[in-house]
Amino acid sequence: MTKPKIICWDLDETLGSFRNIISVRSGDAYPGPDDSYVLRKDIIKTLNRMLNKGYRHVVTSSAKLDYSQKVLQAVCLDAYFDHVFGRDKVTDGMWGKKYAPAAEKYGLNPSDASAQMLVIANMPSDEPIDSAIVFLHDERLLDESALIYETIAESLWTQGEGSFKHGFEALFQGGRRTTCLDKDFDFVVVSARIDGGITADMGYKNSPCTAGLKVPTIMNIRMA
Repeated sequence: MTKPKIICWDLDETLGSFRNIISVRSGDAYPGPDDSYVLRKDIIKTLNRMLNKGYRHVVTSSAKLDYSQKVLQAVCLDAYFDHVFGRDKVTDGMWGKKYAPAAEKYGLNPSDASAQMLVIANMPSDEPIDSAIVFLHDERLLDESALIYETIAESLWTQGEGSFKHGFEALFQGGRRTTCLDKDFDFVVVSARIDGGITADMGYKNSPCTAGLKVPTIMNIRMA
């Protein structure tokens, strides 16, 4: 049986900017004449390409479920996602997200989740707090192409021989070590060449919420 490759997407400022979809916020019929939004560059192309390669997409948002679902419907992205999770399922406070609800939908235990799930989000507070799932933290603006996510995911999966976690470990071990004084990390951050001219910083971040949890984190993505 083929292992599912599951991408957990944050909603706002990762898939796009949706704060100006006034009809969704006001509860009116949508789309409305004053609505506007911006999708991340190449996001539809990326979602389609990844679906064709066997990836499954879910949304894990700190916004309310009703808002998240209506936004996706309003911008015609809802068909790309198997499941949508709002704040009632994924947030437990001011920091971090729980990804177990998404894992359970695919019958994954925590060990399987760390191998078969990848989180893509723009905020540090989107990091996993319930398992060591690879966290792709990208603060770049929406005019940066989403196609880079496909390349990174494919590289992790291939390097890890069917495991995002093992792919991260392989790239981390082969990276150029840099000095890190940030105690949020395990005192070691590496600059790694991923694929397709992409480099990024990688490190194991100490979770501020879960004792002993080190989150494999990819950040500061750039083209070489």
